Amino acid sequence: MSPKISKQIIFLIKSKKNILDYLKKVIKDNSFNYRTFGVDIEPHISSVLIEIFSKKGFIKSDKDYILAPDKNYFPDFELKIPPPLAVEYKSGNRVKLSKGKWITSENSNNDMGTLNMWLKKIKKFGEENIYYIFVIYKINNKNKEILDVQIAPFYKFIGLNKKGLLRYREKDGNLRPKDFNVSSPIKSFEQFEKLFNKTIVYRSKRIIKKHQVILRSLRFKK
Repeated sequence: MSPKISKQIIFLIKSKKNILDYLKKVIKDNSFNYRTFGVDIEPHISSVLIEIFSKKGFIKSDKDYILAPDKNYFPDFELKIPPPLAVEYKSGNRVKLSKGKWITSENSNNDMGTLNMWLKKIKKFGEENIYYIFVIYKINNKNKEILDVQIAPFYKFIGLNKKGLLRYREKDGNLRPKDFNVSSPIKSFEQFEKLFNKTIVYRSKRIIKKHQVILRSLRFKK
């Protein structure tokens, strides 16, 4: 059974409209480039989180939260009052430039964290206290708008591959997102955990097999 959802998480989910309205105003009032939007919008997400959590009384001083000091730090925002809440920011453009033309994009291709690191993250924050704020936007040479803000547990945004395992990049084990218009294939942490273990085993076997082929090719012929 999943643990009871904390009041901080309930409030965060209920604040979706406030966050969406805030970011819509931000993108309207500021200049953004489609190449750097994902990075440029992050300080604004932090600002609105600090604002809404402060008004609700979850933040009373700077000691009640942590902002990521750099891009390698996890999470982007941590609300420290027990139980600590980790909030990671992701974003995806619904259009992309291909061969000089803007076309519809089906996937954000975000890095969703490596298989190796997720065990440490879950151990620190717990299975149900890691959430993503996923900003879906449309920026091209004519449009500049926020389409939606989605707030859900991290595993809700991870895709599945053709094998029915977690979608990942083999070279580094980085998990990959589901397509924009696809409902989350992972309904619970328990399901994620089972898929996670199967994916670890599958990827490990593939890597071992590849290394065996490499080693055999390096052997000197007598």
